[in-house]
Amino acid sequence: MAERKLSKLRCKDLVVKVDYESGMRFVNQTDVEKLLTNNGSDPLQGNKHSELPLGVLEQRVKKNKLVKNCQVFRDLDGNLVIEVEQEKPLARWVTSSRNGEWRKTDGFYINEEGSFLPLSDRFSARTLLVSGPFFQNLNDLNGKKGKSVLDLIRFVTTDAFWQAQVIQLIVDKEGEVELLTALGNQRVEFGLAENIEPKLTKLRIFYEEVMHTDWSRYSKISVKFRDQIVCE
Repeated sequence: MAERKLSKLRCKDLVVKVDYESGMRFVNQTDVEKLLTNNGSDPLQGNKHSELPLGVLEQRVKKNKLVKNCQVFRDLDGNLVIEVEQEKPLARWVTSSRNGEWRKTDGFYINEEGSFLPLSDRFSARTLLVSGPFFQNLNDLNGKKGKSVLDLIRFVTTDAFWQAQVIQLIVDKEGEVELLTALGNQRVEFGLAENIEPKLTKLRIFYEEVMHTDWSRYSKISVKFRDQIVCE
């Protein structure tokens, strides 16, 4: 009975809730309202709730590729509530200009599922950086080698030690990975993105037992080969 009465009510207002607590600032209330109303050409206030296609409205908001999920429903006051969950990128692919500087407007984000997401003009998420020709002709990281690289990205970005230590992954066209580190400015030759945990465990032990007193002792370290570490 109450549901029937609510369906006869007219939309009083739009209540937009964006998950800013996630730290992301890709979209705001104005963006969401423009998507919902087709830039104002399809106003929602004043329409009967029974005439509002909630599923269609959710899909309108999700046209923004930096929106991960959207739920639209009515509350007891007759408002239309829009809850927006933003994407939380794990990494950002960056390209460089001829002088080696990053091009801030080029590249894309990579999310937990391996999808490529557009950059935002409004907000730049702090993520792991990735670069290299491996990413150039891909649409996502759902292929065999792509999934392996994604597994490495996930490992690095979810482990507190490696999240602080690794600042960039460079991946060549064959999928061979090089890590750039924050301390000591080392280049770590990782090889293919396989045996990830054993390689990083071996490297961490080396850091803690050999390099903890002098992070700049070596400029290049290789964990590419099984059961050994090669340093230069």
